[in-house]
Amino acid sequence: MNCESESLLEIKDLKIAFKTPEGIFHAVKGISLEVGKREIVGIVGESGCGKTVTALSIMHILPDNSVATGSIDFSGIDLLSLKENETRETRGRDISMIFQDSLSSLNPLMKVGRQIEENLMMHTSLDSRNRFLEVLDIMHKVGLPDPEQTYKKYPHELSGGMRQRIAIAIAIVCNPDLIIADEPTTALDVTVQAQILELLRKINRESNSSIIFISHNLGVVREICSIVYVMYAGHIVEKGPVNKLFTDPAHPYTMGLIKAIPKRDSKGKELFDIRGRVPSIADSIPGCPFEPRCDYAVERCKKEFPGFKKIANDHEARCFLAGDI
Repeated sequence: MNCESESLLEIKDLKIAFKTPEGIFHAVKGISLEVGKREIVGIVGESGCGKTVTALSIMHILPDNSVATGSIDFSGIDLLSLKENETRETRGRDISMIFQDSLSSLNPLMKVGRQIEENLMMHTSLDSRNRFLEVLDIMHKVGLPDPEQTYKKYPHELSGGMRQRIAIAIAIVCNPDLIIADEPTTALDVTVQAQILELLRKINRESNSSIIFISHNLGVVREICSIVYVMYAGHIVEKGPVNKLFTDPAHPYTMGLIKAIPKRDSKGKELFDIRGRVPSIADSIPGCPFEPRCDYAVERCKKEFPGFKKIANDHEARCFLAGDI
């Protein structure tokens, strides 16, 4: 985290497990991270690494069979200790989330304008007329055409890019301190993706909202984030300023993710792919969880999971060979 930024969110030793008939499975295994005020912080990793589960724990919307321990400090309040009614007051007003699938996250039976207005009904004392005007204003700010007509439409009547803007409008209408954007550009074409990224930058710049940007795409993260946490198999394996992470990646997994970014001269060529698969949460791994996929693994990696090794200021990685590869 930027030492000049005051901390807004601080997660310490967060562990998340799920109770199932087959046993208890651990999805997040003791992660710690910080988000400063007005920062855009990235969390990257392949599907199944624990990114979304971490986000859901911040929002306090994990399934009933989950158990979360550690602490999630938000402006001096431990979110894990809050009761459900206390969480409802915070959710949507102080912390909001943009879900990765806008079509399934929106109510198909409710007009999109009313869905934005719901947040205002719950968290403000505005009357119906002023709520309506506020919704039109926020729809205009997120770049939706003809807000009065769009207000009356249902989700299926809008394009993917417009639905994503509705999801963003719902998230920002109460001007929250923290916005969690979970894969907000997935399934969007590159033009709309660029527009959504610029919109998030504008929100961060003009509303002073901090953003946690979750993605499997390091190329997108490089465009918008200042600090990046790389997640693998429920662990943070590397963290650092975005420029350092790209110019001097220290963990073999981060190196693989960067190599997988398509280049301008990649047309017609086979793209790089990290061999193997992300381990299941049911797998028991005594050593480094990336060892079976790592080209640099040594015998020690099979038996021990490394602690963080400092590479440079604000840059650390969990690898025995970090800084030497």
